[in-house]
Amino acid sequence: MDKSAERTAPAPRTDVVIAGGTLTAWIAAARLASAFPGTVRVTVLETPYRPSGQVTVLAPTAQRTLFDPLGVLEDAWMRAADASFSAAVKYVDWSAPHTHVYIPRSSPIPDCEGFPLSDAWALRRTSGRTVAPSDHACFREPPLMDAKKSPRWLDGWAAIPYGWHADTTMLTHFLRARAVRTCGVRLLTGDLLGADRDTRGRVTALHTTRGTLNADLVLDCTGESRSLIGGVLAEPFTDETDLVPTDSSVTMTVPHDSALHGVEPYTTATAVRGGWTWRLPLLGRQGAGAAYASCRTTPDEAARDLTGALDPRGTPPRLTHTRHRPGRPRRSWVNNCVALGTAAGFTDPLAEDHAVTLDLLDRLIRDFPAADTPEAPAARFNRAAAAHHERALDLVRLRHPARRTPVLSDTARAALETHRAGLAPAPDELPLRALLTAFSPRTAAPPAALARHPGALRAAEEHFSRIERHQRTLLETLPTAHDYLARLHAPPAHRTVASAGPGARVGGRRC
Repeated sequence: MDKSAERTAPAPRTDVVIAGGTLTAWIAAARLASAFPGTVRVTVLETPYRPSGQVTVLAPTAQRTLFDPLGVLEDAWMRAADASFSAAVKYVDWSAPHTHVYIPRSSPIPDCEGFPLSDAWALRRTSGRTVAPSDHACFREPPLMDAKKSPRWLDGWAAIPYGWHADTTMLTHFLRARAVRTCGVRLLTGDLLGADRDTRGRVTALHTTRGTLNADLVLDCTGESRSLIGGVLAEPFTDETDLVPTDSSVTMTVPHDSALHGVEPYTTATAVRGGWTWRLPLLGRQGAGAAYASCRTTPDEAARDLTGALDPRGTPPRLTHTRHRPGRPRRSWVNNCVALGTAAGFTDPLAEDHAVTLDLLDRLIRDFPAADTPEAPAARFNRAAAAHHERALDLVRLRHPARRTPVLSDTARAALETHRAGLAPAPDELPLRALLTAFSPRTAAPPAALARHPGALRAAEEHFSRIERHQRTLLETLPTAHDYLARLHAPPAHRTVASAGPGARVGGRRC
């Protein structure tokens, strides 16, 4: 055989079967099919599924990791999914009644020669040099969120990092159509009846109401039912109900007069008895929900808390009640079965923004397994999935308003202890420091070393000045989120918003 022909011979085709009618299933199908055109055949068995929330959140990384590989511009999928912006999470009544704080979705705390800017803010506060809240002093976003400003100018350029709110069903339909028509994904709608397994325990075929599907790799995207990883493979489940403060949710969608009240470009989470409520604004309506503990609050009480906070007018909204089981399978990748989304673990409804799913999909693509040696990719995938879940657990336990001394991982416990002692955080503690500073600012004493570090103090003053300057400029130049979205979603003849190309997304800044 000619050696050059041998080198260029195509790889054997791999059959990937994805089970689930979830948004996660179609994210996985589109991502895998676009990554391996012609060498991986993707089939989705779309099983019956009812989403617990009518509006979903997408992380700031979604455009780069999901839509760019599909060749889809941001404006196109935003129109198709009735999407809006989410540049921050606004926590209301968390640290004290009638207070709120913004935590940006993507902006890290600026560094001042090894000290986070929040420590310099604490030093300013204790010396009486500022009364500004920590979020307004340390990030550009909070004043823009107060003014309901768009994170993009009307020409499509981005001013600050942001994520999105999107209609769950519309986004699922858009990705389904794109995956099937453009990426060659096969679609079957039916029920999973069972599976064949070989002597090593690997799934070789799925039996469905639409026939038998042969598989080299199967993805469980069936949500919390975990039909493959928990049903067919019977992977042990680690129940974390006693570690997570909420186990139930109620969701609804209500009309909203955006022209009168504007569109909030952020997610709102409000502390209530036994849990919290959240609000995800779209143009003309809002998705909302409440997370609560079933042992302390009844479904009717949770529904009253939710509807009372929103005061919906007109026809009573349709409520969706869901009982959750916090926890995760012991392993997310077992033999040739990979669980994604809530099939791989659940902490609370507010935690899902698909960032973990997209990260794990990228890892799966980079370490796509050979048929005879899946062990090493699976082991690395499982370590990453466990680390993601542990971080999500820490965040949900730290932010629960009724638990001030939760059970935490070693990293989170160290971050909490250094925060309370007023010590500079280690690098792996920084993601939690913004949350801790926001929720308990009066206990965040500045590190003693900071006052003796002139270089860090000069860097902090430069950051504070730059942030204030950017805030003023952006408040003057950015349109409101309502104005931007109204033009974006207008009929084609009335659109004046410039389509944002790859260079105009998050990171394309002018100041």
